Amino acid sequence: MKKQVKNGVIKVLILVLILAGAYGLWCHFLTDNVIWKKLKINGIAIQGMTKEEAIDAISKDFQEKYENTQMTITLNGKNFKVSIYPVLGLDVKSIVESAYALGHGAWFTHGTDRIELMNSKTKEEVTLMPEARNKDELDKLLEDAGISKGSTTIQTSCELTDTELVITKGKTGIGPDMDALKEAILKAISIEDYEAVIECPTMKTPPEELDLEAYYEKVHTDATDASLGENNEIIPAVTGISFDVKSAAKKLEKAKEGAKITIPLEITLPEVSTEEIEALPYLNLLGTYTTYGGGTENRVANLKLAVEACDGMELQPGQIFSYNDTLGPRTEERGYREATVIVGGEHAQDIGGGICQISTTLFMACLQSDLTIVERHNHAARIDYVEDGLDAAVVWGGQDFRFQNNTAYPIKIEASYDEKEEAVTVSIYGTQTDNNTVEITTEHSDPNTCKTYRSVYDENGTLLRTDEVGYSKYKQ
Repeated sequence: MKKQVKNGVIKVLILVLILAGAYGLWCHFLTDNVIWKKLKINGIAIQGMTKEEAIDAISKDFQEKYENTQMTITLNGKNFKVSIYPVLGLDVKSIVESAYALGHGAWFTHGTDRIELMNSKTKEEVTLMPEARNKDELDKLLEDAGISKGSTTIQTSCELTDTELVITKGKTGIGPDMDALKEAILKAISIEDYEAVIECPTMKTPPEELDLEAYYEKVHTDATDASLGENNEIIPAVTGISFDVKSAAKKLEKAKEGAKITIPLEITLPEVSTEEIEALPYLNLLGTYTTYGGGTENRVANLKLAVEACDGMELQPGQIFSYNDTLGPRTEERGYREATVIVGGEHAQDIGGGICQISTTLFMACLQSDLTIVERHNHAARIDYVEDGLDAAVVWGGQDFRFQNNTAYPIKIEASYDEKEEAVTVSIYGTQTDNNTVEITTEHSDPNTCKTYRSVYDENGTLLRTDEVGYSKYKQ
């Protein structure tokens, strides 16, 4: 009998161990990261979701329902719409964490939690209502809604005339009591009255005190003379403006609301006006041209001498420039050297060879400047640094290149030779009185004969005139 009891106990123990092992194995395989609980939050079934998925779904639903929620605030007969959504929030995380606890405690409780879930035939539903969880957002929301614009307070204003500062003192009015208004909005949120029309609490609101020191810093300027910038652009003059801040403050303090007070301005004129700079000669680049060609050491020396002679030359209105008179005789005593020249259509060596490149470049700069060409000759043979009809040949005691300053202002020639680039540049400066542009064209009547024309257009591209400015015939 004892043996039979003992065997029975052993069998029971074995069965218990088997059942315990099976239960433990079952608990082990019941490990996951989704919500087991049969729960709906705001109508959304979260069973089978992860915590993140549940929070995201509930938050999106909350946003869709409340993001366009607005309250109406009335103030002094005006209506203002205030967006409320940024203030609202839901305590989603805590309830989702609570729901997630079922089946995610100690591992050996997973099985009992699952049995409890299987035996439960009820589905829980929870409704979460928004709360004012972001109260600090209210100040910005009220500012964005423009509540302060409903105030009848008139702020102090300032106006600058040519001679004085006119200050109109503000008037006390009825404005919003922002602290009381925020309390009223929070109370409406607490009872879920999102369609409330709130009569804005008010208070007497005086005008803001005018910061005269700050206003002075804003309008005060020191007198500055007009000048020319690096690229010859005009930097306008600035008239100095100032006023007595202490005197203005005393007058404003004594003035009644709505009264106007005037403060005389201290005006300081610049020593150099914009008009004086505009009237300066040589203010504008009228025309410029560059030719390329260096050559032998002797030729380059001649080019430099001719450039030095022309550079800086000034012509008054109506004055005629002569290239030969400007350079003078081309002699060895004056530094000129022997280089290639064109004589009778043939190349030869002579003192001063190469200086025609300077006269040619000057001719083209004059055409671009729309100056009057008085005398110009072409070479007997073609040259290689400009096209046909664009050259200007000179011979001491014979052919000359001359032009006239036909503008109403003085002009100045600037000439230079860039040895590295082997480039001669001539620019003419003066006072530009229009926005005309110049186009230079040539027309051949046969391969060796051509005419040169200058066409002048206004700023709208309308042709004003076309002049013949040269006739050239070259040796074949």
